[in-house]
Amino acid sequence: MPYRGGELDGLPPAVEAVRRGELLFLLNHGWEPVTVQVPGTHRDLPGGTDVTDAVTLGRYGVAVLRS
Repeated sequence: MPYRGGELDGLPPAVEAVRRGELLFLLNHGWEPVTVQVPGTHRDLPGGTDVTDAVTLGRYGVAVLRS
C-alpha cells in the first residue's frame, strides 16, 4: 500500500514510498537522482548509517529506512 501519511508530503513525482511497520521503503522510478525529505533521524538499511532529514536516491534507486 502506498504511503498516505503526512510525514512525506510533497514526494517527487517519480518516487514511491511504502511503510511496513517501522520500515519505510523509498523507490525512485525515474532517470534522475532525487532528494526526499524524511523528517527526523532514521537508520539506513543495510548500510547501517544514520539519515537525518533527507535521503538522496540515485536513478532507479531504493532506500530502506528504519524509524
